[in-house]
Amino acid sequence: MQQWLRSSPLPTIWPADRYEVRCTRPAPDFTTVDRYHFAEFAHDAAEGVQAAGLATQVVVVRLEDGIVLFEQGMTVPLEAW
Repeated sequence: MQQWLRSSPLPTIWPADRYEVRCTRPAPDFTTVDRYHFAEFAHDAAEGVQAAGLATQVVVVRLEDGIVLFEQGMTVPLEAW
């Protein structure tokens, strides 16, 4: 049974998150942050929240370098994400 024990945790099967969608909402919620691995999912989430009017500000940031990819009035084409 000793051969089953591991000294380090198992590696995760999920890919690392690459995009962060930050939403500023009216009180009492204030801000929310969601992370996504795929650009399409982050883009769809940001557009959906903005179109529904659920947030006063929506920003998508690429975690690798901190570049803002989506903000009110400014969107980098999805191919460049």
